[in-house]
Amino acid sequence: MSEQNNHDTTNNSRRNPAAADGPSMQTAYFAGGCFWGLERYFQNVDGVTDTTVGYAQSKVESPSYEQVCAGVTDAAETVKVVFDPAQVTLRTLTLLFLEVIDPFSVDRQGEDSGRQYRTGMFFTDATQQSVYIAALEQLVDRQPARPAVLVEPLRNFYPAEAHHQDYLIANPGGFCHIPLAAIANVKRRQKYVEKIWDLTLEQFAVTQCAATERPFVNAYDEEFEPGIYVDVVSGEPLFSSRDKFDSGCGWPAFSKPIADELLTEHADHRIPGRDRIEVRTADTQIHLGHVFDDGPANRGGLRYCMNSAALRFVPRSRMEAEGYGDWLPAVDGE
Repeated sequence: MSEQNNHDTTNNSRRNPAAADGPSMQTAYFAGGCFWGLERYFQNVDGVTDTTVGYAQSKVESPSYEQVCAGVTDAAETVKVVFDPAQVTLRTLTLLFLEVIDPFSVDRQGEDSGRQYRTGMFFTDATQQSVYIAALEQLVDRQPARPAVLVEPLRNFYPAEAHHQDYLIANPGGFCHIPLAAIANVKRRQKYVEKIWDLTLEQFAVTQCAATERPFVNAYDEEFEPGIYVDVVSGEPLFSSRDKFDSGCGWPAFSKPIADELLTEHADHRIPGRDRIEVRTADTQIHLGHVFDDGPANRGGLRYCMNSAALRFVPRSRMEAEGYGDWLPAVDGE
């Protein structure tokens, strides 16, 4: 791409010296509404070495914020992200981006509306273009609607005024459409986001959207072979066959987890008149199912009613080979 068509006028004086352009660093450009929060979000990603907020795809050279807001530039508020691909992949950054914006909203994010708030992933080479398109294809598989996220060549990028750079660091109480919880959690999320997006559609719906699989026809309802049940994303052991029982409910049921600290519980009021306690994993934070107090009294009285789609069963005969040898006592009762 010629310099005329890929015009990045980033002022290097504001950049992290450790992020100086070099063969190991790569750069990506994401437009996701107001750039304050999106920049802060990417700043919390391990492997991101520098960020700059600015205006991309402008028809006016070196536009001001006022010009962009007035609609005379057709520029999009954009975050330039410099990252180390040895620490974080472009695919991870792309999936994190699609998760934190509304990818189906046209010219609007949160309370901000206007052409400058359109969403886009502006590529600088064919490899980036392929990564962006592949991610959107997966998005459509999971949410069958037409995304509003543009995938187009970067034509130009002009840094925004100095007071916009690192805005939420200087103004931690500042407003933005990116949830503060997402900003705080992104380091944890980045560890698993690629694995999560590679789940089957049913696994994704269950673990990410708290869907419920069909009873009686799922993988582990009638599975009673000795072994352990692990987190389908991380592989963390969660339940033992020793604590599994036939509840007759149509889903795998356990009297307890291998360790209480592996799970978190959350009030679930989604069904009118039927309050429940949702169970998630403490690490990957995926939805597993619900816990009820109608389990066998001689086992403690609890019934952890789990979705098979959120679990992977490792038979005892395979535990040593798959690296779960230390968990054999949880199965054997020693």
